[in-house]
Parts: sequence; structure tokens; C-alpha cells
Amino acid sequence: MDTPTPETSGSAAQQEAPAEQPPAEHPLVVRFATWMAGSREAGLAMLQRDAPDVLPGHPPAAYKRPGLRQHEYKRPGMVRQQGESIREPAADLFGRLRQVTRLFSARHKIHGFDLDESLGRFDGTTKLGMKHPLIRGEVRRLYVLQQELQRKCLTTVLMNLSPAPRAAFILRVILGFSRDEVHEIFGSPTGASSAYSRALQDLGEYLDHVCEHVEPKNPCRCENRLASAVEHGFVTWPERDDLAGDTPVRSQRRQEYEKLFAALPAPQ
Repeated sequence: MDTPTPETSGSAAQQEAPAEQPPAEHPLVVRFATWMAGSREAGLAMLQRDAPDVLPGHPPAAYKRPGLRQHEYKRPGMVRQQGESIREPAADLFGRLRQVTRLFSARHKIHGFDLDESLGRFDGTTKLGMKHPLIRGEVRRLYVLQQELQRKCLTTVLMNLSPAPRAAFILRVILGFSRDEVHEIFGSPTGASSAYSRALQDLGEYLDHVCEHVEPKNPCRCENRLASAVEHGFVTWPERDDLAGDTPVRSQRRQEYEKLFAALPAPQ
């Protein structure tokens, strides 16, 4: 009996051929989507292939910036080591970030926690005791929980911004793109500047008269709100290792929003 060949069977070659893999996303695109969505899982979901390549009302060329390749792209401060491999695809990074921004603006509205409800802002008199099950008598665990509260609080405020201001702020402050680069990503200097200004305005409206990290004289302090945050389930023990436990979370001086948010650990 003759042995079937791919030419005669017509299916063997297809069965043995590896499945086509979607192109790998640039790490900065993944980080951007993670911050925009509030978690890596939700961010990656927004990058799946079933998300539309072209949004309604936008021409196909809207996401392309001819000539820009990943291997040609170098942000200030980023130095590629000699011989370092270049991740594929060599795609238009700015165009992809622009696409993700528009996807969130068109499809994805995040509603964060209501901080007033979650923290009980008008009841900050009870501190979390050292005998609490989450602390176990270890002061380091208390400080880690305070760090987690600060991270969760500020991230929640950021998530409550509208998509365009949130994107402009994340690109500029957290991912470190320059003003001109953010203008390029948005495709409109006016639109990018307006979105960034709106982000600062909205952050200020909530934080300026509340958060101790913006102004030390403000009433909301992490050590005083932690017990309420734990009670309401707003803070649980964080399964991460990037929160310091060597010092308490106390503000000593006024901080600008940019420095405050740039120091935050990324969502997971």
C-alpha cells in the first residue's frame, strides 16, 4: 500500500503546520493597557485580536505613522545594549498606542471604587491594631498594608478619570513619554494638551483638599483610614513584593501629582 503524502492527502501538511501566532505586543503597549484598564488581565483583554483594528469613524491610515519602526525607536534614557535582540514585530509603536487610546475611549469606561464609601472618610479615628489577623503583630505588615492603601487609593482616583485624560497622564507621567511624543501618539497637539490639563484639573479637584500626600495638612491619612479600608474590603493583603515595609506611610511635604503617581507600583 502506498504511503499517503501531503500532496496526495491534502490535509497532512495542514495538520502539521504550526498555528499562526498573534504578533507580540511591545512591552510599553502592554504596560499602557495595564494602567488604562487597572489590571494586566483586563489590559491584555483589550489587546486581543478581536478588538477592531479600525474604529468606526476613523480611516485605516489613522493608526499609521510611516517610517517609524520599533528598532528605530528610542525614548530618552532608554539605551539598547550591544547585541540585544529586537522583539518582533517591528511595528509602529506610536500608532499602536494611539489605537489603544482610541479603543478605550470608544469602548472602555472604567468605574472605580467610590472612595468615600469604601474608606468611610468621615470616620478616620480607629487605627488598625497590631493584633489584627492581617498584621499578626508584625509592624512591617502594617506598613505594607499602608503602602497598599496608598497605591489602591491613588490608582482608584486615576481610574475614575475619563479615558483621554487618563491616557495622557499615564503616557506622560507613568510611562515617561515626552510632551511631543504624547502629541504624536494622540495625533493632535491640542487634543493631547487639553487631555493632560483636564487630568491635572480632575486630580486636583479630588486630592487637593483631601489627600495628605498632596498636602500634609489634609485630613485623609493612610494610617487613620486603614482600619476602615480593611473593614470595607477595599484593602486586603497584597500578593506582591514591591511594597516597602520598612517605614510608615506618612507625608512630610507637599508633593506634585506627577511625582506622586510616577512612584506608584503598577497594577497587576
